[in-house]
Amino acid sequence: MRTNRWMARLLAGILAAGVLGGGMPLAGQAAGKDNKAALSAEQGTATATAPDGTVRNAAFTTLAQMKEALGTGSTADWSPRYTTVVESSYWNFADASQYGSTALTIGLAVNAYRNLDMLLDCGYTLDYQALADYTESYRQKLIAKKKEEKAAAGQAAAGTEDPESFDPDEFYNTLVYCLGSPYLLNKPKAKVTASTYNGRDYSKVFDAAYYYSHYSDVRSKIGNDPAELLRHFVEVGVAEGRQGCAGFDVRAYAAAVDAQLGTKYSYSYANYFGRYLGRYVEASDTGISENAVAQQAAEAGTAIGSAAQTAAGSEGEFSPAAYGQQLTGQTYVNNSLTSVYTGLPVTAALANQRPLAVMMPTDEAAQPSYGISRADVLYEIMEEGGISRQMAIIPDWQDLPRIGNLRSCRLYYLYAAREWDPILIHFGGVAYMKGTIDAGDITNLSGTYEYGTGGAAPGAGYFYRTKDRTAPHNAYISAAGIDRACASLGYPLTLRADYYNRRHFNFAKNGVNDLSQYGAAAVSAQTVDLSQVFSYTRSALYYDAAEGVYRKTLHGKKQVDGMNGQQLTFTNVIIQNTQWRQLDRKGYLSFDMLGTQDDGWYCTKGKAIHVTWFKVSPWMPTLYYDDSGKEIELNPGKTYIAVAQAGKNVVLR
Repeated sequence: MRTNRWMARLLAGILAAGVLGGGMPLAGQAAGKDNKAALSAEQGTATATAPDGTVRNAAFTTLAQMKEALGTGSTADWSPRYTTVVESSYWNFADASQYGSTALTIGLAVNAYRNLDMLLDCGYTLDYQALADYTESYRQKLIAKKKEEKAAAGQAAAGTEDPESFDPDEFYNTLVYCLGSPYLLNKPKAKVTASTYNGRDYSKVFDAAYYYSHYSDVRSKIGNDPAELLRHFVEVGVAEGRQGCAGFDVRAYAAAVDAQLGTKYSYSYANYFGRYLGRYVEASDTGISENAVAQQAAEAGTAIGSAAQTAAGSEGEFSPAAYGQQLTGQTYVNNSLTSVYTGLPVTAALANQRPLAVMMPTDEAAQPSYGISRADVLYEIMEEGGISRQMAIIPDWQDLPRIGNLRSCRLYYLYAAREWDPILIHFGGVAYMKGTIDAGDITNLSGTYEYGTGGAAPGAGYFYRTKDRTAPHNAYISAAGIDRACASLGYPLTLRADYYNRRHFNFAKNGVNDLSQYGAAAVSAQTVDLSQVFSYTRSALYYDAAEGVYRKTLHGKKQVDGMNGQQLTFTNVIIQNTQWRQLDRKGYLSFDMLGTQDDGWYCTKGKAIHVTWFKVSPWMPTLYYDDSGKEIELNPGKTYIAVAQAGKNVVLR
């Protein structure tokens, strides 16, 4: 059986079963206001601003709660990690006039639509009619859009098709869903059966007989009416943390969620019920969804870890995290003196040292970068604004005095970085990273807020700026600074047994792989032209037959390292075609790099073959197979990986 087809069927089954639920968050990030104005105490609770800009919402986080959590009531000791998922959404999208209030405006609801039901569950309020009116106006926009598309295609607007027809998008479906929320103000009376509330099935968390027998106040008030008992449970009991059935204890579940996240998920039991029932899997807490992938798969009768292990034809080479096994917190001891990055000889010290994953720009004004020639693996992926960005995997970094310049991160880079158990070096990021960048397995140093508008900035004091360039192109860090930052944060510099994968690229073991075994299927690739993929940088690689490497160019010039003037060269070039989408009006992108498969190209020695790639869990390597189902053999040396937007083609000449 061909391995790639076998893996395709496996992945299709897993995806169909909903096992791989930790996808990209899709909430549009609005231009959040600067939440730095201190707010006054109100009705015995307090809303204030910490020096780092973290704002607390009086309705859900009192000074007493902060004192209990941190051991102090001083705002100087507050940390962004104590901002819950829901509070983060509120403060990202609220303007100054809404601070301290629980009333949601339509504007805030629209900007935070992916988390709207979470906000409602946590006690924020929104008028039903206001939401219904907006939903109808948005429906009319979708109808008009479809008519315009038909007209542009030369199709008649009239005919047998309903003139009011339209294609509901993610936003519209969310609005309609939220119209059924039990927490809207002035809402019509809900339609309730013995197990459903406004069409939502609560049978996983509610049994009428159990609820009736356990709560005397409900018994005396309602009697033994299953539908009305469910109404009480949803509209009153959920928020109070009442148990609806013998099989689900919300308090125990909340404790488990908080423990996995390493912080408090919510101050509302309603939100934990919502999470358990299947909402929010694409909200800002994707990290915990990813951590549970292997366990969920095992419970569904599908062992993702074993499947990938079988596909690779090897045993015991993937991390415990990839299998959902118990984590030990131990150091990994790598006895092999062959580099997992290049397949070349390496010292024992470097074989056991964690690499850096450094975010570097491709902007013409930002060139050259310092330390980039040390990258054994270099990723280039498109970002918003039509400009790509690079992530350099650098195993040998301890003597570098200047690393950078540094730029912000995006969520999809984390999917690639996790394969290597690196120390991520970046200068901030975007809100879509929340829940992943701050997950327990990520160790990162950031020169500013992780999310751009909030989140932690671990190790920020160890970054520096130079005077030879203007911001934002002058932010750097040194190896010595990384050492000190990691020591202060407790980050290990040696490989972690829980997350390290010994198995990465499959390097050729018997001489040079010139792709001659593929015959006519191996096409000429003396030039790898990525100008259609990365139109701004016009990235390209040219094969140097004398040296047996590809030389990288950027903006039509040699891409060099400012540290030594060396042009970047690579033995292997991988083009990884990837499905993608634009997330919001700012142009932020999403790439399907996790729990999926797609095709691409492998280039070496001036030739190229078509490949299929797979990535089944966050901590497993991306695997590459040829069209016969055999894992490709890379030549020992450095590797460049272009993650290309599907529909934007590489040109091989």
